[in-house]
Amino acid sequence: MEILKFSPIFKPTLWGSETWVVSSVKGSESMAINGIDKGQTLPEIVARYGAEFLGKKNCEKFGNDFPLLIKFIDARQDLSIQVHPDDELSAKRHGKMGKNEMWYVVDADRGSQLIAGFTQKIETSEYAQKVADGSIENDLNKVCVSEGDCFYIPAGRVHGIGAGMVIAEIQQTSDVTYRIYDYLRRDRDGNLRELHTELALDAIDFEDITTDPKVNYTEKRDDIVSLVQCPFFTTNELKLTQSFKRDYTGIDSFRVYMCLSGQCCFLNPNGQSIFLHQGESLVVPAAIKEVTILPDENVKLLESYVE
Repeated sequence: MEILKFSPIFKPTLWGSETWVVSSVKGSESMAINGIDKGQTLPEIVARYGAEFLGKKNCEKFGNDFPLLIKFIDARQDLSIQVHPDDELSAKRHGKMGKNEMWYVVDADRGSQLIAGFTQKIETSEYAQKVADGSIENDLNKVCVSEGDCFYIPAGRVHGIGAGMVIAEIQQTSDVTYRIYDYLRRDRDGNLRELHTELALDAIDFEDITTDPKVNYTEKRDDIVSLVQCPFFTTNELKLTQSFKRDYTGIDSFRVYMCLSGQCCFLNPNGQSIFLHQGESLVVPAAIKEVTILPDENVKLLESYVE
């Protein structure tokens, strides 16, 4: 099999833009741009190769669904305050996966902040009024961020990305989001943006008191650094300055690589070589059991898979 790159899907927004770099969401399916599968969508490729592409357990669990959605988010204004339902609630209401996700700060202006969790417990009976009068802002946990900060956002955690940052986002494949609060902003037609106050009520973890939501990790060079390990995905950081052989023995899953800085070349034992530049991503199918990564001086990658 071949390592695959996909054409990015650019989505302009009220607050900035998103680039979906690996997606199987209906209506926003990534398309392969290299190899014998060039021109095929990600769902078509998964259906064609099955376990060879996803991994045996993933194929049994997800069928022809690719379980991750990979994005770069460029926030020029504050995003709305949101919450995502878990698998059980999302399946019941929408027939879809829930959304557990993580953020890695690729770049941030000085003083940029994001929101993760509450500063105090909120009673469900108070919630609607706090949203209506804007006092919900006083209960949100705001965190100053800088490049390299990492956050895990489980379903149920109230959250929001602030202005002046670029985020790499890894999440379950789901487009279900409940908008809780939006700073009374209006859309391009002058209308207040829709809120999902009632829907969010059953999704929010009102006891999610989060004083320090950052993932604690130590950066290393030319090594694998674990960032997030959860039932929905595993994500590692790789900061490489020299040739690095990545052995996937024991990992029965596809691997997605996001290039956060620099550039590198991936060598497939089958003789394929493919370049990866800053802002790009690629997918290594499960059937490929090792790759060699050749960095051009320095490269920073995020590696994600599902076990």
